[in-house]
Amino acid sequence: MSVDVALCLMALFWATNMIVLKALLGHLSPPALSGVRFAIVACIGLAVLAARGGPFGIERRDWPRLAVSAFLGITLYQVLFMEGLDRTTAFVSNLMQGTEPLCALILLSLVGRKVLMRQWAGVLIAFVGAILFFLQEAKGGLQLAFGLGDVLNVTSAMAFAAYGLLNAELFARYPGRTVMALSMSVGVLPLLPWAWYDILATDWSALPWSVWAALLFSALLPVYVGYWIWNWAVARKGLAHASVYIYVDIVLTGVFAWLFLGERFSGLRLVGAAIILAGVRLAR
Repeated sequence: MSVDVALCLMALFWATNMIVLKALLGHLSPPALSGVRFAIVACIGLAVLAARGGPFGIERRDWPRLAVSAFLGITLYQVLFMEGLDRTTAFVSNLMQGTEPLCALILLSLVGRKVLMRQWAGVLIAFVGAILFFLQEAKGGLQLAFGLGDVLNVTSAMAFAAYGLLNAELFARYPGRTVMALSMSVGVLPLLPWAWYDILATDWSALPWSVWAALLFSALLPVYVGYWIWNWAVARKGLAHASVYIYVDIVLTGVFAWLFLGERFSGLRLVGAAIILAGVRLAR
């Protein structure tokens, strides 16, 4: 039960983060936002690790796994996700992340891990609900909009599923503070060449305090705490179990986008939300 409560809290952080990021993109470019945000996260991780007195390293045989997982879940995921978010709405961007549980089950099957039939059924039902969320009501009827931003978000979901699969073993063998500090530090390094020009071109002194507060919030709770919960839950309950909570994130993001960003939340999306939650319940 504690794992599920933590995953619900993670979904709340991530849903709130979608709204915060969409607001931050009004002040910062995607590269500048990601580069600075994850630099802050890496500093938080190293500070926590130093405060707790380590351990400061992992076995040599585990460094390739950490490097690949950091690249997939931090570097590649952030580039694709932020560029995708900048090209679509917060609501639709999060819906595209709903493909991650399907990617997770496919990856688990490919590596020979057991996936229960109820997990397949629950994820597929929830995905149908997500599709209903994604259908837009128009004068000519229902139409499915799909653009470059959505392609980028789907690809980022694939990268994040692979990250969860790789990082779970590290979280099972080492303290979370060690894995978080090292993976965030390794993952942010390739982000800097992508973000460097935009970081230098930004007048950081002109940003209001609210932007800095939003940056700190996004780095601390959704990323540092949220990623920690995700990896810990995957190590404890498995990738298939943790992934279904991304659908809870979808529903919460839809509600927050409706409340704070003025995005539409139609009756069809209410039906989709009900189907999503039924699928999550079955998959659990």
